[in-house]
Amino acid sequence: MSLIAIAWRAHPDFPLILLMNHDGPHDRPAAPAAWWPDAPHCFAGRDEARGGAWMGVTREGRYAAVTPYRDSEPVDPALPSRGQLTLDYLASDDTPVAHVRQFMRNRGSHPPFNLIVGSTRQAYYAGTHTRLPLALTQGVHTVSNGLLDERWPKCAQLDSLLGAYLLTHGGFSILLAAYPKLAASAARGAADLPKPGAGGLGPDDIAAAGFAMLGDRTTYSSGLPDTGVDEDEEERLSACFVVGADHGTRSSSVLVMARDGRVRFEERSYDAVGNESGRVLENWSMEPSVFSGGED
Repeated sequence: MSLIAIAWRAHPDFPLILLMNHDGPHDRPAAPAAWWPDAPHCFAGRDEARGGAWMGVTREGRYAAVTPYRDSEPVDPALPSRGQLTLDYLASDDTPVAHVRQFMRNRGSHPPFNLIVGSTRQAYYAGTHTRLPLALTQGVHTVSNGLLDERWPKCAQLDSLLGAYLLTHGGFSILLAAYPKLAASAARGAADLPKPGAGGLGPDDIAAAGFAMLGDRTTYSSGLPDTGVDEDEEERLSACFVVGADHGTRSSSVLVMARDGRVRFEERSYDAVGNESGRVLENWSMEPSVFSGGED
């Protein structure tokens, strides 16, 4: 499970918006997002069972998020955690492209995964089932447990909603150009999201809208992938926010980077019935110049 949406250079004032629902077994121990004592540059939640992180960011604006790739093949429990991929990138000094090119040579040494890594100037996708890393183009991208931008119902919904929301509030018109048939329905859906305050769109507004999108519990019965589970389970997993007594959405996270250097990271945790059980908010600032210029 798990779901990521990234708006990369999709709005003139907010070069990076990263949304994630982290799903997993409710009995797997995890710590909420924090600055790690043993890696003080890293702000992330922690998988206390295997030591990895599903999503994280550094003070300098490096970020990473990982999801499992779901298919019917059994996973070798002896393989390293996917969450280590996130930490390895955040701890390195490599550019995103250099890092993913290096580890793609050994991508089979981890359980099947999808990985987003980036900085203030680059954003890349890499995965077990991709031959080469892909530079993210300007706009909105989503990935769940298939491939990047694969049109699973929840991916299509989140993609179009986030794009329409940003377009409504000053984003670049490229956002919905690839999906003209979705524009009208997405605009209607975006109209129901929290509205910006009188001062215009800000990080708090984007976060409020992002959590509303991630909290959608609508399930779908058509257009579903075949990932080796039965139809009822596939339908349960089709929601953006997955509810289940044993396995479901554990946390939602929204990362916003503004062109003026403001960074906002919020994580909300949930119990087995989908009720909020905790909330973490961290704000800091970077030099605005980190967003200027071309790629690293």
